[in-house]
Amino acid sequence: MAKVRYSMPFWRFSTLMRFFLLIDGTTCLVLWLTGGHSAYLESEVVHWTIMGSAFELACLALVRMMLLFYAFTRMEDYALAMLDQPYNASLTAWKRWMHIFTIVFSLLGLAYSATKGGLVLNAILNFTDYTPMHITYNVLVIASVVFTLVELVASLAAPHYMRRLQLIRIEHQIDEEEEKEKASKSKADLARVLALAKPETGIITLGMVALIGSSASTMAAPLFFGKVVDQALKASSMYQVNRMVVILFLIFAGGAVCSMIRSWAFTLAGMRVVCRLRTRLFGAIIRQEVAFFDTNRTGELTNRLSSDTQVVQNAVTVNVSMLVRYSFQIIGSIAIMFSQSAALTGVLLSVVPIIAIGAVQYGRYVQDIRKKFQDALGDAGTAAEEAISSIRTVRSFSGESKANSTYGKEIDRSYFFGKRIAIASGVFNGIVGIVMQGAIALVLWYGGKLVFMNKSDPSQGISVGQLTSFMLYTLNVAMAFAFLSALYGDFMQAVGASIRIFQLMDRLPEISNEGGDQLMDFSGELGMEGVNFTYPSRPDNAVLTDVTFAVQPGQMVALVGPSGGGKSTIVNLLERFYVPNSGEVKLSGVDLASLDPKWFRQKISIVSQEPVLFACSIKDNISYGRDATDEEIYEAAKMANAHEFITSFEEGYDTLVGERGVRLSGGQKQRVAIARALLMDPTVLLLDEATSALDAESEHLVQEAIDRAMVGRTVLVIAHRLSTVKHASQVIVINKGKIAERGTHEELLNKGGVYKKLVLRQLSAGGGAAGSATGPQNLGTINGEMGDIEENGEDDDLDINDDDDVALIQ
Repeated sequence: MAKVRYSMPFWRFSTLMRFFLLIDGTTCLVLWLTGGHSAYLESEVVHWTIMGSAFELACLALVRMMLLFYAFTRMEDYALAMLDQPYNASLTAWKRWMHIFTIVFSLLGLAYSATKGGLVLNAILNFTDYTPMHITYNVLVIASVVFTLVELVASLAAPHYMRRLQLIRIEHQIDEEEEKEKASKSKADLARVLALAKPETGIITLGMVALIGSSASTMAAPLFFGKVVDQALKASSMYQVNRMVVILFLIFAGGAVCSMIRSWAFTLAGMRVVCRLRTRLFGAIIRQEVAFFDTNRTGELTNRLSSDTQVVQNAVTVNVSMLVRYSFQIIGSIAIMFSQSAALTGVLLSVVPIIAIGAVQYGRYVQDIRKKFQDALGDAGTAAEEAISSIRTVRSFSGESKANSTYGKEIDRSYFFGKRIAIASGVFNGIVGIVMQGAIALVLWYGGKLVFMNKSDPSQGISVGQLTSFMLYTLNVAMAFAFLSALYGDFMQAVGASIRIFQLMDRLPEISNEGGDQLMDFSGELGMEGVNFTYPSRPDNAVLTDVTFAVQPGQMVALVGPSGGGKSTIVNLLERFYVPNSGEVKLSGVDLASLDPKWFRQKISIVSQEPVLFACSIKDNISYGRDATDEEIYEAAKMANAHEFITSFEEGYDTLVGERGVRLSGGQKQRVAIARALLMDPTVLLLDEATSALDAESEHLVQEAIDRAMVGRTVLVIAHRLSTVKHASQVIVINKGKIAERGTHEELLNKGGVYKKLVLRQLSAGGGAAGSATGPQNLGTINGEMGDIEENGEDDDLDINDDDDVALIQ
């Protein structure tokens, strides 16, 4: 179903105003920095007067740029939100307050600029002893009046243009699925990423205290370093020099101790965050419905658990530490530098807007590319996981080169995005380096000039020690800016990596794994009523159509029919791995959807055709469903015909089975799986072709275990042998997703329908040439499979394995 989404044209009122505000702040700052020579620049800051200085106008322009930039942006956001929520009082109030703020702030700026301009003009015209400011400062006064006047007019006109947003917005038709995806992505932002570290507030606070100490050391060291230089040049004895050096050493030592505590605290907090995040993420993944894993590959999910969480870990702890540290370093260093030389500080700060704007653009670009990079790595991890977990298949078909090629393609795709990240990082760092190094060179030149002036007149300029301190502070600020710009990119990378993490954590499973009712008395009755089903990954292919049957307590019901007919799907629905599109799956007449999954899965056990064992001991595999004593485990193993082969191993029940049980034979794995099911003491036993893939000896042992397990339980079995079908209370023939026939073995043979045809064709196909040579009397030796018989183009699953099976139809 298509939905409507709106976007805004780039050139609109708010965009023009934000662009105008950037021009305002940049122009005013440039006019002040270029006003007069260096001594004059410094003097007008230190000896500020309203008619003799313009320093405050540059500062006001920067403040005006930031506040009005934010206000116009938020005003538009509220206006757009009101188009969809016209009666939302909160949005209306916030929009009104933003409008009032822009008008009042612009009016105050205009009033001040106009007043200053009037005073300066009056002084020029009427006071002969007035010394006019530098020409660029007079231009700055005029520019401030013009800029604030335009901003006031724009603020007054803003409501009109906000009402026009509905007319100029662009309509887009989008799919509902795309809308859901975009909505889920919007939940990931920097604030939510940082909130992951909230439980570690105590440790982070300790780290912050230590960080303040280390930052104070970093800021104080250059000042005392300069004093050491000055004392070395001026002192008549070494006492003062020694004293300053000792103080400097104590500052360094204190900073080192604080740095040690800071590093320990933030690293520990990071470890705790990532452990908790991985646990939460794994819990979110493992609770999803089975259909989720049909469409999401294992390697991709494990990549979220490993690499993505690692990126987030660094962002919420160590990077936060570095952010605060370098912010303190910049603010403290600039404050001390300003006290040393305002003019030099102004020269250095002229590069800040360039770096700040560049960092924002770089971070936005890297956020998107980083997400694509992580997705590509996830695909590569999936390819690797599939090849490694299926190494026997890869080796048997000489598929090493194909596996390498598949993995290589995904790695090449991640490399493509990695190259773009590298280029962006290199270009940005290069630009930042050029700007900062240029600023340092300019500061060094101007500082050298001030030192030269100080030699001629000690009352002017600065000393050599002051210049040394200033240059060290300049290096501190330059490095801090460089690290901060990189940190912004790291934070945006973390946001990009967290998008998929939060999507998984926020996703609610379509089939709940907890909650619901528990039946007081469940005797084993189960069934289906009018069930229709399609797999979510194949919504256009109907698997079951109007399936209805009932199994009474203690009955053994056999499902037979062609492969792909829907027999295993019925078992999956009874385990509630999936939910039907319509109809009901019932236990004791109660809809399975209303029952507690944890409760009914304690009452139902399943043995699959291909049992999956975990890479742990045999004992742990048998007791996987519940905690049990050794005696209970041994008893379950004996019932499953597994105790004898288990005790033949050197380590007995503590023997490790390997990944997916590769160290055991097929029959051994199957008997361990049966023991695992029996240990649950289930009321209902589901058997999904449990002996179809075994050799004759293993099949005999497993079948004995199954026969023993059936006693006293309700059993639904996907039939494999005619001897099993013979003892079934009811045989249900499933063909093309529908129930073709049902009844006992004898009833279906007498009926002469699909079931009898399947059996007769099996005997005919199983006999082959041998049958013509030896005659019907030797049909008991035939060991064919009904899976070779085609009914309407499909295979059947029944086998003829002994003389009794032949007798059943003769």
